[in-house]
Amino acid sequence: MSTKLEEFKKIIRQMFQFDQADLDFGIYRIMNQKRAEVERFLDQDLLPNVKKAFGNYEAQDKARLQEELAQLRKQLEDLGVDPETSPKYVEKKNQLEQAPDVVALENEVYSHLTNFFRRYYHEGDFYPCAAIKRTFMPFPTRERK
Repeated sequence: MSTKLEEFKKIIRQMFQFDQADLDFGIYRIMNQKRAEVERFLDQDLLPNVKKAFGNYEAQDKARLQEELAQLRKQLEDLGVDPETSPKYVEKKNQLEQAPDVVALENEVYSHLTNFFRRYYHEGDFYPCAAIKRTFMPFPTRERK
């Protein structure tokens, strides 16, 4: 499994404070009640949903194309044909060069999700630090008489 996915799961578990079962009051009670749902999403639903989102890229998966290219090259060499002169081989090679790396794209998704949650969550608290830093404007203060 991807390390980026594991990193994302870790920050979500940290946010929901799953490691602290003794918290059973207020919002923590609600989060504990939803723990099974969140765990199921992280362990069973998240990966298939991301794979489904990248389903249209699977047809051009680099690993599969590399394997097909190697097989075609071997077949052409067995027939005594230079692979670089074969139009089918050149076409497959171009497809391979243009094909997106699905694993890298998935890792990028998990990385962006992790960065998003890290940006607004720190040490058990949510805070809009990025928004505050950009929009803070000091107002002149005057004493009223």
